[in-house]
Amino acid sequence: MARPASDKRERLTVAAVRLATTRGLAGTTLGALAEEAGVPSGSVYYYFKTREDVGSAVVEALHARQRDLMASWEAEEDPRARLAACITHHVATADDLQAHGSPVAAVCAELRRSGDPLATDAADIIATLVSWVAAQFAAMGFGPEAARARATHLVTGLEGAATLAHALDDPAPLEREAAHLGRWIAQTRSP
Repeated sequence: MARPASDKRERLTVAAVRLATTRGLAGTTLGALAEEAGVPSGSVYYYFKTREDVGSAVVEALHARQRDLMASWEAEEDPRARLAACITHHVATADDLQAHGSPVAAVCAELRRSGDPLATDAADIIATLVSWVAAQFAAMGFGPEAARARATHLVTGLEGAATLAHALDDPAPLEREAAHLGRWIAQTRSP
């Protein structure tokens, strides 16, 4: 029985994200995308006419993944627990981060270097995470500036440690930074 068309688009999008984060967007050719998704190369054109379409699909998929993660962390009642869930997620994905680095950071950097207008949309993924983290600090009683500064610190720590884990091919920097950030959150007292 043939799979529905929406399944094919989903498989192509998943494959595009995987390729973009392992080979870069420039290495995500339509032919490579067809091979990775296991679909005939001609059918790729039905869903993605250009490489720009592929880039847009990758950014949209990464943004959707980030929103889904934040929604799952919202299940926690306490803002400290929500932040701990965010940190725990990064540690749980340490093997992927070690192997490929942060997928969002990689895509953002590549789009920014190339001057692609999509870079702004990609950067919004990280900005959304920073805003979500700031909202958690605000819920803990911090004012807008202090909440934003703390959020920037936390996200920078996680993203930077993921970059080091990838560069050094060692998950230890991410594991150590996550442990440090976890202690920092646990010890943070409302102003």
